[in-house]
Amino acid sequence: MKPTPTPDFDKNHPDRAAANLATHAHTLFAIASEHIDSDTLRRLRAARSDALSAPRRRNLLPVLVPAGALAAAVLALAVVWHPLHAPSTAPATAGTGAMLVSADSSEVDMAQNLDFYDWLATQPQPASAASAQ
Repeated sequence: MKPTPTPDFDKNHPDRAAANLATHAHTLFAIASEHIDSDTLRRLRAARSDALSAPRRRNLLPVLVPAGALAAAVLALAVVWHPLHAPSTAPATAGTGAMLVSADSSEVDMAQNLDFYDWLATQPQPASAASAQ
């Protein structure tokens, strides 16, 4: 097996010495690989076939790291979202105590603004709205 000729590098290339060293090393490797004794060649082929026939181990790290990060984020969200104590009820105003016992948050907000809704109900309707009815 003859070494393949490498293309000439630009004479002004800054890494000319490194390129020459790589070319020289490649040439020496090609020459040395042509003159391998049969025992070494047999051992190299056996090692290659063993390496190719060995079962490949799967690397689970690229899967486990994002999954662990997601699990940690969900746990942190659950800890922050779910309070450790029971939700407190708003103080009852006059006449709304029974309503606040079983109210959700939107009903509690409405009960706190009863004065506004009472004022809104007592306001006169505009003429355009009254004629539309």
